[in-house]
Amino acid sequence: MKNIIILLSLLLLRTVIFANDEYESAIDSYKQKDFTVSYEKLSKLYLTNLSDANLNFYLGRSAYETGHYEMALAAFERVEMLDEGNLRNRLEMARTYFMLKMYEDSELAFEEVLVNPNMPQNLRRNIELYLAKVKGVQQKSFTYATVNIDWIYDSNVNYGQLHDDIGGGFHAKPEVSDSALQVYGDITNIYDIGEKNGFFIKNRFIGLIKDYRDEDTYDLGYIAYSPSLLYIYTKHTTELVFNIDGLSIGKKDYLRTYSVKPRYEYAHTSTLRSMVHFKFLEKDFQQTSEYNLDARHYELGYSLQKILSPRSYAQLGLIGLAERKEHGTRTDVDYDEYRLNINYANQFTSIVGLEAFGEYRRRNYKEYAQVVYNSKRINDGATAALNLNFKILQTLRFHLKGMYTIVESNQDQFSYHKHTITLGINKTF
Repeated sequence: MKNIIILLSLLLLRTVIFANDEYESAIDSYKQKDFTVSYEKLSKLYLTNLSDANLNFYLGRSAYETGHYEMALAAFERVEMLDEGNLRNRLEMARTYFMLKMYEDSELAFEEVLVNPNMPQNLRRNIELYLAKVKGVQQKSFTYATVNIDWIYDSNVNYGQLHDDIGGGFHAKPEVSDSALQVYGDITNIYDIGEKNGFFIKNRFIGLIKDYRDEDTYDLGYIAYSPSLLYIYTKHTTELVFNIDGLSIGKKDYLRTYSVKPRYEYAHTSTLRSMVHFKFLEKDFQQTSEYNLDARHYELGYSLQKILSPRSYAQLGLIGLAERKEHGTRTDVDYDEYRLNINYANQFTSIVGLEAFGEYRRRNYKEYAQVVYNSKRINDGATAALNLNFKILQTLRFHLKGMYTIVESNQDQFSYHKHTITLGINKTF
């Protein structure tokens, strides 16, 4: 009897080891993008691993890439039951619905992913393009709108000085705190140009009103229109963005800008992407007293984005920019600036998500401030922000955001810090 038990144990152990070897072999094939082999191996293993979300996701992806869409959908549906907050799985389900010509289901699934604020902007744009394709079956156009209503507390509305003794005969400006009501609206339309050439036209309209309780001289109004042309081909995405906007402060026209921004994105793998952009912007100040602030803005940026899991991603960005005045003799217009930032987001559950942002920046002014310090101004700044969002309904979310900003300058009158707290709701239509 003892020998029989030992024999059965050895057979069971051998079976487990064999199954693990087969699983690892299948995953290796998947990572090498040999989806035919990974599909063949995983389809033999899934019946004894129905509760393994990772195995079923890999099976679904392998089945999708080899054209077995019914099998892919069944695998993704099992993952959905096991891991409801898995954004990547929901996206794959939406793509599979589309390949099965289940257009209404595909549209609903894409829209569920689109409204999640933890989606990185480039993936959000790709979802917009997919929705245009879904709509394109009938009308070739997709439109959606987002509205935010927020209450904001700002500890330093007037950018009061950080240091009490700022020298140069200047007196420190005390910080003034206030609260504000802010309404933000965003309408985006995507139009699919043809079925096979990969071209899309995107039109975006943005509007914002910020009304302070007491400090109404700092009330903001902002409106922008951004048309763009996109081209998608396999791993490559190219976009040419134009923008015109207007900013008012205290109910007075303050600034208008005009810009063009070409950007390029390359997918190294399904989880690693590089993004590069160049931006040229013209600043046109509307008040006579600000005329000498008119400038040309040049910007070059690179970002590397890593999908860490189906729920989370991290993105590292490096930006260099310069501004040059168009006329006048002001010494606070021409500067070079360098920024390093990181963004991390995680959808912990189907209800709760988090986004964290951090940035360091250095700004070097090009001219001496002879009247005050006879030195060139250098600013070092940093920003840290944390945003929590909670799903109330499918298209309605509550968010809580805290942000801290500090700028230290070698000319103390330009040093300041502030923190803001934002409470609000987000509704997508």
